[in-house]
Parts: sequence; C-alpha cells; structure tokens
Amino acid sequence: MPGKAKALSNVVKLGVKYGPVAYEAIKHGKEPAKEFAQKQLSRLTARKQALAHAEGLMDGSMMSVWDGDLQVWVVFNGNEPIASHPTVTTPLADLVQGYDLGKRIRPIVDLRPNANPLKAIRRKR
Repeated sequence: MPGKAKALSNVVKLGVKYGPVAYEAIKHGKEPAKEFAQKQLSRLTARKQALAHAEGLMDGSMMSVWDGDLQVWVVFNGNEPIASHPTVTTPLADLVQGYDLGKRIRPIVDLRPNANPLKAIRRKR
C-alpha cells in the first residue's frame, strides 16, 4: 500500500502543477485538429460523390486535379468535363488544362451477386 499512496500523491502533485498548462494546450490544440479532420472528411466525401455521379452517366469518368491547394474531382461525360466535386468557381476547362486525360478513372460496376460463399456454407449446417 505505501507504493500506491506515494504514486497517488505524485499524480496529484503533477496534476496540480501541470493541469492548467495541459488544459490550455488541449483547448488551443482542439481547433486545428477539428479543422484537419473536417478537411479530410470532405476530401473523402467529394471523391465518393464524384464516383457516384460518374456511375450515373453513359460514358462517365472522373479525374483528380488541383485548384490551388484544394483537391477537386472533375467528372467527365465522354471527353467533356461536366461537374466538379467540391464545386469551385474556376471554369472546368481551366481546371483540366495541362492534365493527361488518359489518367481518368472509370467507375467499375460490379454486376455479380453479393453472395458470400462462407455464408452459404454456414447456412447448410
């Protein structure tokens, strides 16, 4: 027990000494972390939205381009750019100028049934 009491008293002393400093660091560090997380989430949702948009088109494809420091997914119908995710004010023709259009991504539509063979084996038991 004497070891536990000493450890507990050390924790209390350090908490009193460094607690306010840690609280301020967490308080000020939370906003940049939230901003970064929101930016990453919006980047992922923009890609998913562009992929869903391209899947709905007859000859749909998409390509990642940069508008300053913002990654933008441009959706094509054939060879014509028709939309961007996220929406930007820069004209689409200016966004794709200088990029290799051969590197566009075409959505893969999987028409196979989603039957998992392991589930079928489990059902037979």
